Amino acid sequence: MIYKSLHGTKLSKEQINRLCNKGWILERAFHVYKNKTNLVAAVEMNFNGKLKKVVVKNFGWRNTISRIFSPVMRSRAKKSWDASYWLLDAGIFVPKPISVYTERVFGFIKKNFLLTEYISDYYSARRILQDVTFDTELKKNVVKIIAEIISRLHSANLLHNDLTLGNFLVGDIDKDEIYLIDLNRLVYKRRLTLKMKMYDISKMNLCRCNLEQVHENCMWLLFLRNYDQDNYDNNIMVLRKAIAKNRLRKQVKSLRKNKR
Repeated sequence: MIYKSLHGTKLSKEQINRLCNKGWILERAFHVYKNKTNLVAAVEMNFNGKLKKVVVKNFGWRNTISRIFSPVMRSRAKKSWDASYWLLDAGIFVPKPISVYTERVFGFIKKNFLLTEYISDYYSARRILQDVTFDTELKKNVVKIIAEIISRLHSANLLHNDLTLGNFLVGDIDKDEIYLIDLNRLVYKRRLTLKMKMYDISKMNLCRCNLEQVHENCMWLLFLRNYDQDNYDNNIMVLRKAIAKNRLRKQVKSLRKNKR
């Protein structure tokens, strides 16, 4: 039994088949952002006789367990679709979702993709903050806006679970236009603890100090002042522990990988 689900802008059968085909996407893409488990690329598509640039994210499988449990799970494309609307409701910029497609065979997810708007002029926050050619004041402004974004995110009881600087796209900074992307791990929690919030934040690598010592012009401190001024001192202590925990997790993961 095959079950197909399409939400958003209507797509033809031919368009759906093409967007399910990673080979077609790679052949037609004018920019490939990622090509690992998931393929993320920008392509041109015809909508009502007009060519439009869009971004397609064609999802693959990270492990067998996820595939086995897929009958009782939303597809990762649908998770990203739902997350986009949660964030838009919270006043957070995301690439506008256009269409989402999931195909199941006997309940098991076989194919799924998400189509979103194409953001043309942007820099990743990682590039801006790590490139010495960018102005210091611009960097500080970017950090302040990111702090406000994550504050709104957490106030809505949402955890992103992959808050790296590469997942923030900086558009028109004068309009505070910073887009949050890679949303398939985002979850809603009835209650967020401070530890949950700080661990969510800990992956951003805003400053090499890792909050081990307080110093002037620390981007972590600038972030925390704009994230939640009222709990600034307590957040420093909890975030310091979260950063150390995240670094240890990475080290353990690296050791396991090297042993294989």
